[in-house]
Amino acid sequence: MEHLVDLDVLADRLLPVIEEWKRTAFVGPLTWRDEGSGWPKPNTSDRSHVIVPESLGLRLRKHALDDEFEMVVWVGGWADVDYLLDGEIYAFCPEFRDVDGAHRAVINEVTDFLA
Repeated sequence: MEHLVDLDVLADRLLPVIEEWKRTAFVGPLTWRDEGSGWPKPNTSDRSHVIVPESLGLRLRKHALDDEFEMVVWVGGWADVDYLLDGEIYAFCPEFRDVDGAHRAVINEVTDFLA
């Protein structure tokens, strides 16, 4: 897979906004998946267990509601976005070419979910 997005840089850029999101939602830990691990590839919240990250995951749940959000950003330049909102399931697959595009995609998707 072509490595277009530095997931470590993306994670660092998301940390301040994650603190803001915690005011209105439960935000789980960032999760990582190692490109070189065997199948099935495990996810971990401990970055030190990942040699070459291929994905960075984020989960949110609105306080006092059943609404849930999950986004997995892939180093290859796309994300899998799924959320349950008011009993309806939504799925998106934004694409991007770099960290800036990935950051915008995460911010936009989470903002839409929390609105």
